[in-house]
Amino acid sequence: MPIRPIDLQTMLVQLSQVGREQAAEKEGAALTAAMKGAADQKRLEETKESVHRPEDEETAAKAVGEGGGQGAGGKQARGGSEESPADGTPPTSEVVKDPDLGRRVDLSG
Repeated sequence: MPIRPIDLQTMLVQLSQVGREQAAEKEGAALTAAMKGAADQKRLEETKESVHRPEDEETAAKAVGEGGGQGAGGKQARGGSEESPADGTPPTSEVVKDPDLGRRVDLSG
């Protein structure tokens, strides 16, 4: 099928449109890759800043309220004695409470 002069005239008019479409396709692929990279970077930043549960339950810190409240300074915080418990563990350190602690805020800078 030979190319007729009217076909050439039609193609020359649409040549600039074809060039723009091909450039848009190339830019679209690059833009998609850039957007995916930005989303991956954002997800990585969020995982860095988030708090994760420990994988090993034995090394994990106990939640507040677990173990009957005997976590960090259980008896001393309540005014208990300095004696060691019956199970033979050493006594915990003395906890000093300040009634004014956390009640005043310095706003002067």
